Amino acid sequence: MIPIYNSEIFLRESIESVLSQTYSNIEIICVNDGSTDSSLDILNHFSDKIIIISQKNQGLASALNTGIEAISGRWFKWFSPDDEVYPSSIEQLVNTAKDLDDNTIIYSNWDISDETGKKLRSFTESNYNDLSTFDFNVRLLDGQQINVNTALIPSLLFARGLRMNTLIDPVLVDYDFFLRAGLFYQTKFHLVEKQLIKSRIHTNQLSHKDILKNLKNLESLKNEFLSNLDENLQSQYLKNFKTYRKNRPISKKIIEVGLRLLSALFPNNIVNNLLLFYLRTIRKSR
Repeated sequence: MIPIYNSEIFLRESIESVLSQTYSNIEIICVNDGSTDSSLDILNHFSDKIIIISQKNQGLASALNTGIEAISGRWFKWFSPDDEVYPSSIEQLVNTAKDLDDNTIIYSNWDISDETGKKLRSFTESNYNDLSTFDFNVRLLDGQQINVNTALIPSLLFARGLRMNTLIDPVLVDYDFFLRAGLFYQTKFHLVEKQLIKSRIHTNQLSHKDILKNLKNLESLKNEFLSNLDENLQSQYLKNFKTYRKNRPISKKIIEVGLRLLSALFPNNIVNNLLLFYLRTIRKSR
């Protein structure tokens, strides 16, 4: 499922990559969320191969929920109109999912490309496959662990009532979803240690427009979820979360301290530019 809002620049390449999958038993649902550019014209070019749903602009969460209501398959894959998926990606995700519990979200490593689609480097996620659901959630509370465009989500979660939340910061819609899935639906998460998509970094990317603000909103979101847990469970998470952060690698602690110093000494726009440089050219794992 591809949520679309003024995505004309890379949309054709994205759809063509999905259409080129070796796994053929898929439905491609594109929700046009009130685009004012040529996105709908591009979608219509593929109208014999995809399902097109148009609505007035209501935001990312609404577009995703519209697509969720339309799915009929066993799994749901949210995919960005900026990115490209490698030909055997869905086949590999589905084959992995078949061997795991139904209540498992599968995700993978990924490659990073520039605006032209040229691969810049590979990005590796930490492998937490052997952790318990509780211990994975502790790490999830520390921040995003998954590139949502790599994820395969079981549709049974939607049958249980889970949906995308409309947030003030739409960049966090996926993180909000994963947190709720883990904390309130006891969902498991499983990493496929292969690069399965090519994630494009470009100047108009929503997630890179105010990184510092996004990080602050992420912290607020985490605290909100914890406050909604049973008191005993909340206490357990806080205790283990504190221990986990204390034992993190020194490199991560240095980055966190550096961010605090930068935030105190420099204007937000300078800090954002430094963070963007770090994300684009240095960071290769988490």
